[in-house]
Amino acid sequence: MSTLSEHYLNLLKKWFASAEADLSPLPGSENQLVYGTGFESWGVQTQQKAFAAYAIAGCLMKPEDHIAGKTRDEMLTTAIQMLRFSLDSHIEGNSTCTDGNKWGHTWISVLGIERMMTGVDLITPKLPEDLRKLLQKVLVSEADWLLHEYSIVASPDDPGKNKPESNLWNGAFLHRIAILYPDCPNAAEYREKGTAFLFNSISVASDLQNQNIIQGKRIADWHIGGNFQETYALVHHGYMNIGYMVICLSQIAMLHFTCRERGIAAPESLYHHALDLWKLVKKFTYPDGRLLRIGGDTRVRYCYCQDYAISVWLLMADHFADPDCLEFEKHWLETVQKEQDLNEDGSFLGVRLARLKENSPLYYTRLESDRAVTLAQAAFWHAKFENLEKVPAAPQPQNVDFSWHDPFHGALFLRTAENARSWVWMAAKAPFGLCLPWNDSSLAEWDFNASGQILGTGANTIVKLCSHQERMLTNGFITIGKYAMISTTHIGEGQKDDVIAETQIACAALPDRKSMLFMQYSKAPKRVYITSLKGLMLQVPNDLYNNFSRRFISPEETWEFNGLRPPFGPQKLNTKILNIDEKITVELCYGADSLTVNRLPARQIEIRYKAIGGGNLYTEEICSKCFPGLQKYEVGELLLDECFALQTAPPPASLHFLSVSSLSCAPECRFAAFQACDGKTYAMAANFGKEEGTIEFKDKITLCEVETSWSGSQLRLSAGSCHLYMLADRSACENAVQPALLTL
Repeated sequence: MSTLSEHYLNLLKKWFASAEADLSPLPGSENQLVYGTGFESWGVQTQQKAFAAYAIAGCLMKPEDHIAGKTRDEMLTTAIQMLRFSLDSHIEGNSTCTDGNKWGHTWISVLGIERMMTGVDLITPKLPEDLRKLLQKVLVSEADWLLHEYSIVASPDDPGKNKPESNLWNGAFLHRIAILYPDCPNAAEYREKGTAFLFNSISVASDLQNQNIIQGKRIADWHIGGNFQETYALVHHGYMNIGYMVICLSQIAMLHFTCRERGIAAPESLYHHALDLWKLVKKFTYPDGRLLRIGGDTRVRYCYCQDYAISVWLLMADHFADPDCLEFEKHWLETVQKEQDLNEDGSFLGVRLARLKENSPLYYTRLESDRAVTLAQAAFWHAKFENLEKVPAAPQPQNVDFSWHDPFHGALFLRTAENARSWVWMAAKAPFGLCLPWNDSSLAEWDFNASGQILGTGANTIVKLCSHQERMLTNGFITIGKYAMISTTHIGEGQKDDVIAETQIACAALPDRKSMLFMQYSKAPKRVYITSLKGLMLQVPNDLYNNFSRRFISPEETWEFNGLRPPFGPQKLNTKILNIDEKITVELCYGADSLTVNRLPARQIEIRYKAIGGGNLYTEEICSKCFPGLQKYEVGELLLDECFALQTAPPPASLHFLSVSSLSCAPECRFAAFQACDGKTYAMAANFGKEEGTIEFKDKITLCEVETSWSGSQLRLSAGSCHLYMLADRSACENAVQPALLTL
């Protein structure tokens, strides 16, 4: 057995001890076991994933081994009893789920089936005849329903038709059933519709022009619609969702390795655009395997989509000989073990998600089973295909610089060997920006990052994106946009959803390859009541992944903050410069007289709109102004009016923001000059008003653009515009940055 296989099994051995607490017999049935709640939908899928973990581990055990006090035969008996419950509660079975419902015949029914099939394949020879027949009956029933009752749809932006991941698992399932039961009367039709599903999974609009012939037809003829943008960005659950890009690829892996085990070729359509998508996802993958989710995440950090990345790495290593994937895998396993070691019961997530476990056994066991099944699958694939650990090294590209822009999401991304910088307008909770070193994934968090946080009196706050414009530059970008913050789900009877803030943000990634400038400008549209107002809002994780310790450094003082330990509340630092662990520097230009670190007494990163589940990651909140508690603002009052910079750089001795003569701005115009790491001084000017505005300088200055320059004492800015210049005299104009003039 391979070393990695043994590593996976060691992690699973500890987990099975904790899983026993969530494993119970089905009342009235001696030969059925339930993991978790046993409810329909996600409860069913949780059961199926846990079954697969038991089945795979049992089949990989040596006869003399014991896991959680069970022998090999006892582990396999447990798995068979779990499978029996899963199959018998299906529409074709004789029982129900524990909530009284049956499951099956939906768009998502076969997701759990696909994820458990590695376990099914291994344990099938050990199944009693009646269970084998029921298994076939359930699988064929699901395949027939997909064949006759379910229509294939696809769209890059219609939520009702955007089906990349489900088209993939449904298409893979139909091909799987044709492989398992080749004599089934509908086997040929399964393959035909399965291929149509697969070609409309990782699909783009330009597939309509693809003349390549596969399975007797042009790809253009298979095409129903694109689910991805041409850039391979994916809008899923309403935002740019890197996690679901990973889920799509993971579904490919499961059928790929099934075919590998049988020594048969997988359908060519299974890999449609898989490598194209992976090339992008890989750019969002830290060296330690953690995903950099530049569009954010609405769910629990370090879970679900991140877990299924293991399947993706093994697929890419095996089928496309990507030499980096095994390194991602090894380092991610270190992260998994680091968290498991914190949990005395052997669970994967028990301490960090203690509150979620109390409030939702369904969700908690779902997440535990995601990790269990992905580790179990990988353990088997490594044991079965030893060449997985011997992927030939491929020549590495010398230039690792990468820039990417997706207009639909308003997504901008720059990556070098040293750092990553991004801004995304269509993001999970609110538009946000990132400026992070590439050697420390533990610094990455997204909620409201660099966009401020404004909460009303409702239970939830949602964002309505109004408009945005962006432009890529050489080694940089600039963008400006507008959105409304809406407070919802109020206590007050009859109180409607409430627009509490109209926010505009200008953001520029400077061509120095290290720095970003931000301007936040937010007004009250009427009388509003605000329960929390935080400007700047840089979230710095301080949890188990960085050993609960962060060092904050100013030119005058250094602080050590330990996650989940006092002091709590806003800590005013009396500095406008702050560096985190000598890796990220924050500099405040205007908006407050000092930076503040806000420290909450519990983990605060929550599942979107589900605060009852509790926090799942602790962060230090670096703010400009920071006002917890109820406040009233009248129409037109400014809530946020901030300018700041982020740099992936060591602590500076003094501010890099510079005074440029004496200037006066129109009421809604702003100007800031910043000396960047390349020694040049960049100026950002923005007009957040609805009419033309001016910025007047006491002395004549020169602002350079590509082939022209502006000199004078009065700079006119059109309404809703943002400009990026370089301050210079005329002799330096030939070295000026590309112009960026955006108007909303």
